[in-house]
Amino acid sequence: MIKLPPELVINQVEELHQQLLLELDAGHVISLDISEIQRADTASIQLLCALQKYLLDIGQHISWVGESAALSSSVEKLGLTELLSISSTN
Repeated sequence: MIKLPPELVINQVEELHQQLLLELDAGHVISLDISEIQRADTASIQLLCALQKYLLDIGQHISWVGESAALSSSVEKLGLTELLSISSTN
């Protein structure tokens, strides 16, 4: 499981991308703990969307652990709730 930071922002996208690649290469189920996210920007959400699209193509999906009203709200504003399958916690 990868625990996402409170500030999920563009300067962390590359590091998160590398972590995700390691998990995928190891054949692990992608499980993301979103419980501490207080802010998420568009670049980070784009990375999560790309990951979800890839996983769906291979018959898997992101396993979300915890809840984040901030992430849910950002995803909803971008119209990506259905793709990412994150329910609103507002």
